[in-house]
Amino acid sequence: MIKIMKFCVVFLILFVQLGNAQKSPITPKMRQFKNDTVVWKKDSFLVKENFKSKTKGNYLGLTYTGILLYPTEDNGNLIFYIQAIVVKSKSYLKDFSPYVLKHEQLHFDITELYARKLRKIISEKDFKKVKNVQEQITKMYTKVNDELQKEQNKYDEDTEHGINSAKQKVWSEKIAQELIEYEPYSVASIDIANK
Repeated sequence: MIKIMKFCVVFLILFVQLGNAQKSPITPKMRQFKNDTVVWKKDSFLVKENFKSKTKGNYLGLTYTGILLYPTEDNGNLIFYIQAIVVKSKSYLKDFSPYVLKHEQLHFDITELYARKLRKIISEKDFKKVKNVQEQITKMYTKVNDELQKEQNKYDEDTEHGINSAKQKVWSEKIAQELIEYEPYSVASIDIANK
């Protein structure tokens, strides 16, 4: 019987003050974080090497995914990057069968879907009329992240953590269709000042 632990979310927002946005070098800590994540890419799938956690709980596995949101400055423009990620050092599997990997991949795909929904919401907002951009984007992130967690829980409940193969197929088709629907928001970067 497959039991996949409930979806966990990593939340990382690094904000810079709009008036003092500067390009900063990649710190060793950021480089380490980058080496510990898998960024969602179309036609790229989770593999055994993406599950590095030495902690093995009572469940068959845990895929630690989340939406990474971070700003950067480019020639005076504030650009936000929004990416669906898996944190390898916090993810584990005891069974690397194609079926289990496919169930975990769909958790990752759902995270990408909600990253696209967040990109859509942010790209549609006119930030020229917003006094506190950081607060507004945090609220947007929180709302989308709450919806993401509910969807992940519903996915595991409906599929019985992957045991119900018929429901697994329904969810795979549903998420694939929604990813196509949100394809216009598949680019990770958003220039909030020059839309």
